[in-house]
Amino acid sequence: LPEFTFRLMVISVPLLILFLIDDLRGLKPLIRILIQCALSGYMIFSTGVYLESLGNLFGFGNINLGLFGIPFTLFCVVGVMNAFNMMDGINGLCSGCAMLALILIGFSSGLIYDSMLVLIIGSTLGFVIFNLGFLGKKRGVFLGDSGSNLIGFWVAWISIYASQNELYTIYPITLVWFVAIPLLDCIGLIFSRLFNKKNITSPGRDHIHHKLLNKYSPEKTLLIIIIISFVTGMLGIYLNNTYSSYVSMYCFVIYSILYY
Repeated sequence: LPEFTFRLMVISVPLLILFLIDDLRGLKPLIRILIQCALSGYMIFSTGVYLESLGNLFGFGNINLGLFGIPFTLFCVVGVMNAFNMMDGINGLCSGCAMLALILIGFSSGLIYDSMLVLIIGSTLGFVIFNLGFLGKKRGVFLGDSGSNLIGFWVAWISIYASQNELYTIYPITLVWFVAIPLLDCIGLIFSRLFNKKNITSPGRDHIHHKLLNKYSPEKTLLIIIIISFVTGMLGIYLNNTYSSYVSMYCFVIYSILYY
């Protein structure tokens, strides 16, 4: 664990710098994805941690990824990073969802008791307090692409570590429940834009928070999404502790259909 934590902190520095350049000058979508893949590749080859098994996902036995584990891990990490980046639409939303996901991961797996996870959660909480303007608007801070990508990177890798380590008894599918809202919003948006022949990387007002903002204030929208995320995560924990992983998988499919 100390080695994993050390590598995660080390790679966070160039991640922040590279995406700070994106904030200042703007990078092409392909360049952003290549950077995300390179950073994730460093984590894989420096720690040996990646998605080797998905568990008994469909009820026909454990799914061991073998050689496909590394590219599948890259795909998942990039997906989660972009999901949280796209979720950064109102103050406290991206960081709030990430902090909630990290808390659920930590307590459900036991990872929070023997890692630096509590420090990451604490730093995120500190950011949320300033981001929401609790200490005055003059002291307001914002994530930007550098912050949202860093948070997504942390959530993705802590999820992978918890699900692949024998010390922690948590199904890989359970971790998906913890990031369900950002993930489903991102996937739905991609397919919606492809169907309508729109650029999937262009900004737009078709996210879940934009739809809620049509009826509610930013504060109420934030509260609604956080509550939904919490209930979703608790449902994932209940399924993890009560049933086999394939039951959780099929329930998530039903949940996704209901969400859309």
